[in-house]
Amino acid sequence: MNRPPITPKRILIAIAVLLLLSSQLPTGAATAIASIPRAFVGFISKPATMLQRMSATLRPGRANAPDFTPGGDLAEQLAQANVYIDTLEQEILELRDVSQSLAQIDALLDLGGIRLIGANVLGFNGDLENPILTIGVGESSGLREGLAVVWGAGLVGRVVSTSAQTADVQLVTAAGTKLQVRIAKPVHDGVSEPLPAFIQVAEDGRSFITEDFAVDAPVQVGDLVHLADDSWQFRARGFIVGVVTEAGDHPDRPYLNKFVVIRPTLPLPSLTRVAVLVPVD
Repeated sequence: MNRPPITPKRILIAIAVLLLLSSQLPTGAATAIASIPRAFVGFISKPATMLQRMSATLRPGRANAPDFTPGGDLAEQLAQANVYIDTLEQEILELRDVSQSLAQIDALLDLGGIRLIGANVLGFNGDLENPILTIGVGESSGLREGLAVVWGAGLVGRVVSTSAQTADVQLVTAAGTKLQVRIAKPVHDGVSEPLPAFIQVAEDGRSFITEDFAVDAPVQVGDLVHLADDSWQFRARGFIVGVVTEAGDHPDRPYLNKFVVIRPTLPLPSLTRVAVLVPVD
């Protein structure tokens, strides 16, 4: 695949080299040359500032831009420029991930009366029976116990405790969890109706199971499982609990019931960012 001759990375490298070269020239010439990258930086600074503000609550801080000291080692400064450019590219990927998540939420539900509060995940307790994510927002941002936590269209869990600046989120896969759900086709065909069911967390702590369906029920691998539980925050209903990964004969009742296995669509313990559904008072 041919790469385009001009890319953002190459432009930034060219600017860095131009600045370094200008530091070795007489003052007048250096000033004239330096005005070119300064004008370019001024042009891009406004949208870059907007993106930074939009993503500040959903991404970790990054290192500052390298300081190109005139007369310094050119090879070392060029290496610093390459590291900085790689950091910027990583931030772009993270912002794209955030954008896709918000787009999925917007397409899934009408979230009138709800603020989406983004948060970085600070840690995971490693406990499969009571899995807890600690996130970097708390009571000062309007969080309280019972609020639903999501990422994209997927259900993550529920806030179980808060402090001023942090909160603990119990994952939906905690031991003993039972949920009322509706199982639907991934693409609505205009014929199939969502099927109600009760699911519970399996012994492995990573999936859900249900035995509610007759052997001829139209539940198939790939069907999506949506929350429909009255005990959860109202606006959380409709978010995706998981996807059907197995739908076969029940081992003990092979001619009567199906045994359905559901797995979350998100890697819940390893998430780095989430969003909390906070009601607007």
